[in-house]
Amino acid sequence: MKNIYYLLLCLLLPSSLTAQEPEGKSQWIYPDSNGKLVYKTTQRGDRIMDFSHAGYKGGGVTLPYVPAKLTVHPLGEDEDCTDYIQQAIDMVSALPQDADGFRGAVLLAPGRYVCERTIQIKTDGVVLRGSGSDPSGSVIVMRGGKHTAIVVNNGTRQRAGNRIGDASDNEKTIRVTDKYIPAGSRQLTLEDASTLSVGDNVEIRKPVTGKWVKYLKMNDLVRDGKPQTWIKEGRLLIAERTIAAIDRNTVTLTVPLADAYDARYTDGNTTLRVANNVQRLRQCGVENLRIESPAQAVNHTQALYYALRINGEDCWARDINAMETMESIGIGGRRITLQQINVVRRALHQGASKPAEFAPNGGQILVDRCSVAGDNIWFVALGAGQTGPIVFLNCDFRGNGRIEGHQRWSTGMLFDNCRLPEGGIDFKNRGSMGSGHGWGTAWAVAWNCEAKSYVNQIPPGTCNWVIGSRGESTPLRRPFNQSGPTLPVGIFDSHGTPVAPRSLYLVQLSERLGEAALDAIGYGPTLQQPAPASFDYAFQGGMRASAQLAGKDFRAIHEYMRALGWDYSEHPNISGNDHHEGVHCEVVFDPVLQQNVFRFTNHAGADAVDYDRGRFPSDRQRNEMKSQTNRNWHHLNGNWNEWQRLEWKFRIPKGFRPTPKFCHIHQLKAQEGNNGAPLITISTRSDEDGSNRRVQVIHTGDTRTSGKGILIDNLPLSDFEDEWIQVVTEMHYTHHGTFRIKLTRISDGKVLADQSFEDVDLWRKGATNIRNKFGIYRSLGRRMNDKSDRPDNGLKDETLQLADFKVYEAQTNPNPQPHD
Repeated sequence: MKNIYYLLLCLLLPSSLTAQEPEGKSQWIYPDSNGKLVYKTTQRGDRIMDFSHAGYKGGGVTLPYVPAKLTVHPLGEDEDCTDYIQQAIDMVSALPQDADGFRGAVLLAPGRYVCERTIQIKTDGVVLRGSGSDPSGSVIVMRGGKHTAIVVNNGTRQRAGNRIGDASDNEKTIRVTDKYIPAGSRQLTLEDASTLSVGDNVEIRKPVTGKWVKYLKMNDLVRDGKPQTWIKEGRLLIAERTIAAIDRNTVTLTVPLADAYDARYTDGNTTLRVANNVQRLRQCGVENLRIESPAQAVNHTQALYYALRINGEDCWARDINAMETMESIGIGGRRITLQQINVVRRALHQGASKPAEFAPNGGQILVDRCSVAGDNIWFVALGAGQTGPIVFLNCDFRGNGRIEGHQRWSTGMLFDNCRLPEGGIDFKNRGSMGSGHGWGTAWAVAWNCEAKSYVNQIPPGTCNWVIGSRGESTPLRRPFNQSGPTLPVGIFDSHGTPVAPRSLYLVQLSERLGEAALDAIGYGPTLQQPAPASFDYAFQGGMRASAQLAGKDFRAIHEYMRALGWDYSEHPNISGNDHHEGVHCEVVFDPVLQQNVFRFTNHAGADAVDYDRGRFPSDRQRNEMKSQTNRNWHHLNGNWNEWQRLEWKFRIPKGFRPTPKFCHIHQLKAQEGNNGAPLITISTRSDEDGSNRRVQVIHTGDTRTSGKGILIDNLPLSDFEDEWIQVVTEMHYTHHGTFRIKLTRISDGKVLADQSFEDVDLWRKGATNIRNKFGIYRSLGRRMNDKSDRPDNGLKDETLQLADFKVYEAQTNPNPQPHD
């Protein structure tokens, strides 16, 4: 019977790749009848490696939340904030570490921070956290001379990690005696393992010999009539690993080797060296912020601004938008996760040589749910001698860029469910390009990807795999050797037909560590979490009316809202069949709050009647703003099992006339799935004659039996009239969720409502987002059948003022998908 767990994984991956269950079967990896992965090997025992060790703490570990110890606020529109932020980081860096190795976070409050120099984290256990990656969050505005916005590196210069290197004088090494170590294996045999211990950090060193260079046909590189050196004979290809077990002289490593080791081409001189004194920065992170650079329509050699450099161990970055930076993200060290990092390059890069927007030059790197948008760039390019596992999982790359192991023997990359509709993935021989880059990639895998094209070539004695992927194969000759033969094509397996498992990395991780590891990184069955404390909430985005919108029409208001994650697209102006010439939303100055606010107006008087976006005849009218629900703005919406807190203000004028049926001023409403009625509304209501005017809070469940109806009733509308009301709501989005609401009159601080409700059905089957809506959506009492028809129940023109929207989340769902 087919393993149901693979079906679950299909549901957890992006919908563009899961419209149907994979139909193909790979020859190289496939689930057996019990759902366990079966691996095919070459004649010499090489196999696709276990990539699941990529990521923070070696994979399958939740990125930590580190409490803030200091909060920084912007200094001013043009004032350099670099020293101000750096001082806060330095103060937190001086604090003692806790039991988990953390000192604390520096929190950037919402606002724009002009920075003319690099912000640096140089001490273990320090986190820089913003208040959101959208324009209303925390924005690093890059100015001044050439620099990187944020660098995470302790500055220690040390020969360590995966690299092409050289032997040092008097160093102690142990010779490996195996005649052949297959790619993907974890064991090797030594002459003498007696001095080693479990837990030792070691380097496995493969010597570059003349016979191996010749075997790979890298001995005849020429450019402009000059010979080019691929890798100099005598250098070492070095892979960093940790010892998991020792049995006599057989050593088992924690992480498989990404390359093969053949004594015929190493002259039997592969060695192991203990390297326990690696002094990397540890337990540091950068998260929830935006980096903005001026447009750089230049060659990368002339670039001024770069986004992020991390060189450490067990570090991370998440939820960062890098706008117009170049060669944006660089990674060194090992066991690092990048999650939801988005690079946007609208300015076209100039020149034939290209910048690499992601450069994962380290080991055990996981790049999860990240994206690049740009042209004439490398989406991803590796430097020399890097060895995996290096994993790109569920990433989007938009534009005509490409991905490749850029030069000199990078091994063990996995591109898992990545999308490049206009670009390509290249496992190729770059020949004399660059300075003799030659074979850039071996033992690499593209698994269930979508690309415009693939250059999949196969270095002698190795494999490169494109499995279950869509896109054109483009065989090529070696660059600068156009009279030569087309190079041998690598392995295309089940090409054009996706295979099971849908995600190789996730299933390998589950087999190694169990389903809890998937949940830890946002892909597993969601577990219930304890209710968050107030300090667990992180600011996700907000909006305040701008004075620049005064006197502007609905189009300007809509564009302003769009930039902040909201929109104004449900109102009478959008249809010529409605009151499209009327004013339904405007920005005005409020003397009580001493700020600009939004004023929504619904018409039901002698001059005009509004309808529901041109739907005539109609019994209702709608004039609302709402949070956007596309992928870039999930953090403004409720997603499955998240906790969310909304803060906003409203003012109802004196004499406001509700309807007997419904008059909502706020809704929580599903975007997809069972999205008919809203989950929660704050509504005004009256009796038929206009008496008993009151405010209600109403709940409608996913089914009739799960609805609780009116949660709060009989709040006298007179207590609200001509008063600004501060609203705070807290929601836990599950079928057995929590809903809390507090309504406070600002003028005198009187609490008009403060209640909490448990076991409330706060989800809709099939939904991904629960969006937030604000405005006036009311019944007209009966259907208006003629343009001259008017309500006869006392309804009239009404206004509602709104201000200061803020969204906070705790226990954020990092990978929102349709649920139920």
